[in-house]
Amino acid sequence: MNSKKVKVNGNQFITDSGNPFIPKGINMVCKDKSRNYLGDYKPEDFKFLREKGFNLIRLGLIWDGCEPEPGVYDEEYFKGIDQIIDMASNEEISVFLDMHQDLYGVVFEDGAPKWATVTDGKEHYRTELWSESYLISPAVQHAFDNFWKNTILVDGTGIRTRYINLWKFIAARYGNNPYVIGYDVMNEPFPGTPGMKVAEIMGKYMPDGDMSALEDFGKIAEMIGEIAPITMEFETTVLNPFYDELARAIRSVDKNGIIMFESNYFANAGVPSMVKPAEDEDGNVIEGQAYVPHGYDILVDTEAYETGGCERVAFIFGSLLECAKKMNIPTMIGEWGCYPNASEAQKEQARFLLNLFKNNCVGNVYYDFSHIRDGGILEVLTTE
Repeated sequence: MNSKKVKVNGNQFITDSGNPFIPKGINMVCKDKSRNYLGDYKPEDFKFLREKGFNLIRLGLIWDGCEPEPGVYDEEYFKGIDQIIDMASNEEISVFLDMHQDLYGVVFEDGAPKWATVTDGKEHYRTELWSESYLISPAVQHAFDNFWKNTILVDGTGIRTRYINLWKFIAARYGNNPYVIGYDVMNEPFPGTPGMKVAEIMGKYMPDGDMSALEDFGKIAEMIGEIAPITMEFETTVLNPFYDELARAIRSVDKNGIIMFESNYFANAGVPSMVKPAEDEDGNVIEGQAYVPHGYDILVDTEAYETGGCERVAFIFGSLLECAKKMNIPTMIGEWGCYPNASEAQKEQARFLLNLFKNNCVGNVYYDFSHIRDGGILEVLTTE
């Protein structure tokens, strides 16, 4: 098996020659089914990234594209992924693969195929703020519940088992590619129906959607204090065992690829996390893992986001970095930013965060590529 271009050494990333590797990455995630979830990336895009100093791509995979029918992996889709990886490797840019989802699957947004979406007949609700469906849609929540419970599908196989089998296929396919350095096993895992309890708590602090509470750090701390036991129970009893199972499956076919894991969805907003590295059957930490959490200002995707500010993101990323300190593995921020048309306040926020990452010796992967040619944020991302 070929040596990976980037690997884990203690709590650092290093290159195959043994030098420190500081991730300076960009997300490339196509969620558009009409483009076969591949986008229209071209060789000049990767040349542009290399010239601007980027050394890593987080490349999105969509389960619906990977496995359109149970147990059937779409070779044409993976050939398209291969082409993107080849374009990156031609510019000496490494890639890690991200199994992306938003609101569980394509029935609601992107991710799991329809055949893997079991809602127990619950209704789906949506508002102008797409992510609010995590909190208000019983259909989305029950789809996650059935995934975590490994509900048996009509073919006799559990949903979660199908997902793990897919990752085994992917790890076996790319295990010999030195530029495919790792596997981000699930984007922003969501607890399912416990999210309704979180919504009730948030509603208490932000009645009628009043977001003024987000300016009061005392209220934010109180709210997070009430939410934390819910998310910690999910991570301890559901998410960590899932990571154990998935990491063991990947290691059965690829001994070298970095296994990357995230905190639960609510940690993006500063809720403390109890996530931990995956363990083998004997309780030993599996080698070659990395923590790749996400963080965003709580105002992301709202009109108020352009006002920026640094206090909230300092709080949010402080929580993520505290979690990272508990693990003797490398950390990089797998998603942050999302400034499609960066205001001056957002540029200030981005500079603050880049300095925070640098001071804590963690790399970062900005979200996402579509912003950086015309959105104004590139001038900040490329400032050393």
